[in-house]
Amino acid sequence: MRIFKKLGLSLGLAAAALAPTLPSAAAEVTTLRFSQWMPPGHYIVTEMFEPWAKEVEKVTEGRVKVEFINALGKPQAHLDLVRNGVADLGMSVHSYTANRFPLIEFAELPFTTDDGGVNSVAYWRTYEKFMMDAGEHKGVKLMGVWTSPATVIFTSREDVKSIDDLKGMKLRSPSPLFDAIGKALGIVTVNAPASDSYEMLSRGVIDGMYFQYDQIENWKLDKLIKTAVSVPGGFGKSSQYLFMNERKWKSLSEQDRAAIEKITGEWMANDFGSKWQAAEQKAIEKLTAEGLKTVRIEGEALEQLKQRLAFVEADWLKAAEKKKVDGPAALAYFREQIKELSAAKQQ
Repeated sequence: MRIFKKLGLSLGLAAAALAPTLPSAAAEVTTLRFSQWMPPGHYIVTEMFEPWAKEVEKVTEGRVKVEFINALGKPQAHLDLVRNGVADLGMSVHSYTANRFPLIEFAELPFTTDDGGVNSVAYWRTYEKFMMDAGEHKGVKLMGVWTSPATVIFTSREDVKSIDDLKGMKLRSPSPLFDAIGKALGIVTVNAPASDSYEMLSRGVIDGMYFQYDQIENWKLDKLIKTAVSVPGGFGKSSQYLFMNERKWKSLSEQDRAAIEKITGEWMANDFGSKWQAAEQKAIEKLTAEGLKTVRIEGEALEQLKQRLAFVEADWLKAAEKKKVDGPAALAYFREQIKELSAAKQQ
């Protein structure tokens, strides 16, 4: 009997010693449902969203997990889906509902920087400093913003040698900003999401689109595109954002919110923007080696183009003034951040 008592005591002590290392049955795991509308194999999904989801689980020590689910609506509907709690997390493109976000357009301006990583960090810093209180993302927790690398004009035609050769072409446009640029250049713009690009181009509905090099590969357009037209700093950028239902965010513990905050904001802008830029550089090299011709607008032609498109910045300044945002100060700060970040990257 004494032997069994000693054995029982030993087992009890061993169990007690192991208890802290075993998961508690009572420990709660919060699963955040991320409504994901992009193709599963898309670079943004595999290299940005999925690694970020793993980071969320890591920094919260497994207490918070992200589950990717099939899209619960169209891309442009995701802000409202998350705001209303249909999904916990979502991502969208600001230009898909551009009328809601007049202030973010400064980050999409042409002729700023080719580098999506630099632009993204400068974007976050500027938005946080000058515009976060303007209420553009009211009802959701804004986890982060970032932009694409410089936007280029791609066309299925081989005879393009200058900006003027684009006149009359039908280009897929993702936003009012690119609509306005197209109008100034005599281009006919057709509004459609990126997912419609292949069908529209293959059927001849459009002659090309505003896009980035890596997106040509991601959307399987490389066999259809013959010429790219680029300018230093790009014709613009695509601003994108990741957001969370506000009530769901507040339901997390203070400890977990603090942990997740460290991998949002500037961290996310740098991580997503830099990864996209790296993918862009690889795509430029690959597509160029495969024979894609790029017409680079420079010199006097570039200066003339800047004058023709000067209204884009002027229009944004007016929109900022209506929102009681100091537009000139914000743009000066944005450009200074681009300058500093670009210089630091060269060191």
